[in-house]
Amino acid sequence: MNHIGKEDLSSEEKEFGDWLLLGIDKGWVSEPYCHTHDGGYQYMSEEEIEEWEAGGDPCEHVIRIFI
Repeated sequence: MNHIGKEDLSSEEKEFGDWLLLGIDKGWVSEPYCHTHDGGYQYMSEEEIEEWEAGGDPCEHVIRIFI
């Protein structure tokens, strides 16, 4: 969602963004981060592993749930 303007988002994407921000503000979840580059290689799909081994750099965006 960070790469496009809010005006280009669907109503569902806007609602998700609001939901995520509420969770972050309340301390229920972390901000999204890249699990690939911050660890988590064991969770890559077969396609992501192939891309990684071919020199690609797949990102796996995650949030942590704190409650």
